[in-house]
Amino acid sequence: MTTKEIAEAVGRPERTVQNWVKALSAKMEQVRAKMEQAAYCKHPADYSLDETCTIIEQGMGKNAASLFRENAKNKTAPAAGSSLTARDMEVIGGVVAAIMAGMNTRVEKIEAKIEQRQALLPPPQIKPRDNVNKIVREYAHAHSIEHSAAFGDLYREFGYRTNTDPRRAAKNRGMAIIDYIETEGMIETLEAVAIEWAVI
Repeated sequence: MTTKEIAEAVGRPERTVQNWVKALSAKMEQVRAKMEQAAYCKHPADYSLDETCTIIEQGMGKNAASLFRENAKNKTAPAAGSSLTARDMEVIGGVVAAIMAGMNTRVEKIEAKIEQRQALLPPPQIKPRDNVNKIVREYAHAHSIEHSAAFGDLYREFGYRTNTDPRRAAKNRGMAIIDYIETEGMIETLEAVAIEWAVI
């Protein structure tokens, strides 16, 4: 069977079946050889019943592959352009529909549980650098000063408290002051200084 025929038989997009084949080709030499030959000749690969069942097992599990194999053994006359009978395709379609309905129910339950757990999770914490920017922005607005002036005041206070000169060090390295502070691993210290500085 070709990937298109397998896709029609199991009710999945052909692209999905091609992904199953690609994953399986790493484990099965004959599948890889057929896949490479098909790419070279630009003709779809024709997989045997065993290979087809293994491909279905790769994507849908052992139960679906077993049902497919059992139905393939019971076929009577092939449908036009396929190695499966119309009855086989109908049975497989019914089985796949039942499996998908069960899976959809499970997925819905899992999604509901995830939503419940997310509601219980604490909100994400703001990163230190983002918090510094927020504090400086609020400080500048509250004191009606330029944003850059507020940052200048903060860096000066940081320098006093850490006995460093972040302006000069950043300039010597050709980088922004906040980038220098973060690179030196002192961004949390800057955040702590900003929190206290903003209320002075």
